[in-house]
Amino acid sequence: MENSRKSPRRNKRDSLPLVFERALEEILARVCVSTSTAAPVLAVAYSGGLDSSVLLRLAAEWAQARGWPLHALHIHHGLSANADRWLEHCRHEAMRQSIPFHAAEVEVKQSDPHGVEQAARLARYRQLGILCRQLGATLLLTGHHQDDQAETVFLQMMRGSGLPGLSGMPQLQQDSILLGGGVALARPLLGVPRRALQQAARQLQLASVEDESNADVRYRRNAVRHKLFPVVTSEFPAFSSCLTRVATHVQTAQRLLDEVAQADLIVCAADQAGEALQMAALQRLSSDRLGNLLRYWLYRQGVSLPSATRLEEIRWQMLEAASDTHPCFDFGAVQLRRVKNRLELHPVLSALPLCPVSLQWQGQALIDVPAWDGRLVFEWAPGPGLAPEQLRAGTLAIRPRSGSERLKPALNRPSRNLKQLFQERAIPAWQRARLPLLYLDGRLIFVGGVGMDARIAASSPGIVLKWQGAAATITEHEPGRTPDRV
Repeated sequence: MENSRKSPRRNKRDSLPLVFERALEEILARVCVSTSTAAPVLAVAYSGGLDSSVLLRLAAEWAQARGWPLHALHIHHGLSANADRWLEHCRHEAMRQSIPFHAAEVEVKQSDPHGVEQAARLARYRQLGILCRQLGATLLLTGHHQDDQAETVFLQMMRGSGLPGLSGMPQLQQDSILLGGGVALARPLLGVPRRALQQAARQLQLASVEDESNADVRYRRNAVRHKLFPVVTSEFPAFSSCLTRVATHVQTAQRLLDEVAQADLIVCAADQAGEALQMAALQRLSSDRLGNLLRYWLYRQGVSLPSATRLEEIRWQMLEAASDTHPCFDFGAVQLRRVKNRLELHPVLSALPLCPVSLQWQGQALIDVPAWDGRLVFEWAPGPGLAPEQLRAGTLAIRPRSGSERLKPALNRPSRNLKQLFQERAIPAWQRARLPLLYLDGRLIFVGGVGMDARIAASSPGIVLKWQGAAATITEHEPGRTPDRV
């Protein structure tokens, strides 16, 4: 009798609405503390499938009881012949529950190098982030559950992932990169098994759609779900919940490693923003702490985490290769480079034009030069500079190097070829090709990263030229003065 009296109370305490409420309120407490927001606008990623249908009902009941704004967001991929029908189903169900509904279309190419499954996922999250920002929603809820987490951890294990991969999906990502920033991503059902959602859908008589691709075992996740997990679960019934618990333990370990990395970044940062690292400080770290810091720093910069093998190669080349070499690692949109005594990330820039780029100066402070990924800056200086009349009347053109150019950066020194001047200023070879050469009426008057030719800077006061490029900033010396040797 005692057990029969306890059972209803336990079931009520562990009912799905209460489990959802506890999880969401924990998430909101963390979001509101970090953003100082009293009541963030909520949004639900609503595909029309069973998981998101249950989530939408739970979120709607919770929000309506408290008067909080809630939006349902649907992404139309166009990958299925049923996509239009799913869109109308979601619109109808949202309207029936008095939930504002918003939809957007994305295009996913079958030939995408990420693969269709990953490309669709990235496109979906990117568009969800756009919709959230348009609506002012700062928290997006998704219907990921315990079985999804177990599948994620298992797949990462099969790939030989490290702790970040084995951590699985966090319950909350405060500023999700997937969503494009400015929006938190939360999974309040992450501790709920799929069977509980199926039971809730039956009890609530929720209508949902079934994506036929979920049964296609050519996709690895589907193969794990339909072929492997049923076999394992028959011998280990708690397999999914155990894998989820493993992910929780790994997340704790990863948070501790992140705290260590944060402390090391303070010591190793070469600037206040932590966008570059000091070589000397890095070399004082143990191999394990160095690898941990590099992973953390690259992730903060939005770079895909390297494999253990590639990380070791980065460590060796960046810290142990000869000082006169210029190692570089490509990460797609950016490159990791060693510049003097620092590690820096530089954007991968467009190809430079082979033909001259003509310019016209009419007194403006700067001229954008998109073809060279930068701009020319025109500043008044009390010392020697170009006469404004000379600049207005002449023909300006930017040209790439040909190899025989010379410049006289100081009146008390002879003209030098550009290679010597670049070496004197310790400008890496990979940067030199991106530094423009500016000609006035066919005469070289300025080189980015080096400065102006002292022979044409006769006016005082006059105009001094500078170059601001997308690559690392390089100090240019004023005309007529001998530059300090590096």
